[in-house]
Amino acid sequence: MNERSRDILFLHADGDSFFVACELSVHPEYKGRPVIVGGDSGIAVAMSSEAKKLGVTRGMPTFKIRKQFPEVVILNHHFDLYRSISRKVHEILLSYLEVVEQYSIDECFAVVKPSDIRFYGSAEKLVHAIKDEIQRTLGVTYSFGVARTKTLAKTASKLKKPNGAVVLLTEEDEHEALKKTEIADVWGIGRRTVPRIALLGVKTAYDFILVPYERIEKQFSEPMVLLQRELSGQAQFGVDGSADPRDKKSIQSTATFRPSSSDAKIIWAELAENAEWACEHARTLRLMMNTVSFFVKTSEFAYRFGDAKLALYTSDPGVILNALEKEFFNVLRRGEKIRSTGVILQNLRREEDVPKDLFGDQERANSNTAVEFVADILRKRFGPRAVRRAAAIQKTIPKERGNSLPKKYNPDFL
Repeated sequence: MNERSRDILFLHADGDSFFVACELSVHPEYKGRPVIVGGDSGIAVAMSSEAKKLGVTRGMPTFKIRKQFPEVVILNHHFDLYRSISRKVHEILLSYLEVVEQYSIDECFAVVKPSDIRFYGSAEKLVHAIKDEIQRTLGVTYSFGVARTKTLAKTASKLKKPNGAVVLLTEEDEHEALKKTEIADVWGIGRRTVPRIALLGVKTAYDFILVPYERIEKQFSEPMVLLQRELSGQAQFGVDGSADPRDKKSIQSTATFRPSSSDAKIIWAELAENAEWACEHARTLRLMMNTVSFFVKTSEFAYRFGDAKLALYTSDPGVILNALEKEFFNVLRRGEKIRSTGVILQNLRREEDVPKDLFGDQERANSNTAVEFVADILRKRFGPRAVRRAAAIQKTIPKERGNSLPKKYNPDFL
């Protein structure tokens, strides 16, 4: 084992066409056929490799797919299934590695210690053991990357998709991987940053690490400096492997929808749905909060922010939306198209730790949230869209939901 492999490494696990893979795990009869997920949203959100080869692209309307590619199998979303498989993948990773971070529904980071590598004989053998167990027990495939930093590991996991594994143990390995990675494909590089960095003659991630550090520091914000260090093999970001999810500092839900819209009703519906998703997650963890923030992102990638401090702790999206409504209309600009929204619940507390007040207002607020818990039960039984707030219903706008946040809330955003 060389000197580098004795250091702590980072692992990135990335699901391959995750939504489609989850559907195929319960519908093996469709394996080998062109399949898309998105029938209930009206567009292709995820595609199998067979569908991609036909020419189906993300965002293509399903009515066009039915007309042009009648052989394509079109399936609806089943988020309970995706969350269940995601949770099981996380559990498998924890059975191999001590510190695992659930980054998104289909991505995880983990710390690989020297003792982990010694036990399995090599980093490659460890990764393949994890890969094989996930595929054998869950019927889905993941691509893996292992490297000295989180950013390098995430870069490595993209190089042999699908169902690949790339381990970068030497500086030469890293440089070869960076030369194969376009700068626009680097984790954390936003669209607006690409033209600016191209002025420095940067086309690949390798070009980026060759730019003098002082020049990056002078012309860009701190996250770009940290990113260059990460790509150069200097770990700047750790893995958040909190054992207790109830220790979360914040909960967020974001969504990008197509086409962009300047209709306040549509934008508000998106924001309301984000509030519902975030609050449902908070209730699952028995958490409450009294501070909420939101943002809208324009089609020109500009951000507008708003926030509200609540008088009482809650996990009721109705209370949150009432508090945000005035500020929401203040941040909109006439005719400006919005492409995504996000809601962030902050100052979280466990239900049992929420302070009571002299007049019983907090206790009454807690009891008023009971209807939301009933709705959670109905959604679990009949599907994630079985019960929804009227303000959140907007069937004509397809969207991608995740946890990507602007720099104000996410230090990894550029």
